[in-house]
Amino acid sequence: MYHDLLALIENNKIKAGEKLPSEFDLQNKYQASRDTIRKALLLLSQNGYIQKSQGKSSIVLDINRFNFPVSGLTSFKDIASDIKGKVETIVHTCECIEPDEEIKKLLMLKSGTKVWYIERVRKKYRAFLDGKRRKRFSF
Repeated sequence: MYHDLLALIENNKIKAGEKLPSEFDLQNKYQASRDTIRKALLLLSQNGYIQKSQGKSSIVLDINRFNFPVSGLTSFKDIASDIKGKVETIVHTCECIEPDEEIKKLLMLKSGTKVWYIERVRKKYRAFLDGKRRKRFSF
């Protein structure tokens, strides 16, 4: 089922921005358990093909937009070295905060432990023939 959905996405049979069928519909189509369906959707999400939202349909991501790792740790320096043109980082927020309960649980933090909250935008510029740089995309 994972490979079937992956092929549909990669061959543009299910286009970027479209919703995947519901878990219930996928169970019926593939005659698979709910657990199997969820595992396949989780793999698609981890590999950057879909965006899952609890209680909503999964949405297919634009896999041709740019090659950016969705799961795992990769330094931005490594990614930027593969991108032609100037790359800029703009930091909107950088502060040490007390995390909410969900973050404490996910990170297994003790009460009173603070974390860094950072909001930033990465911008990619491309040089044109006139020598001026213009914004191409943000990620």
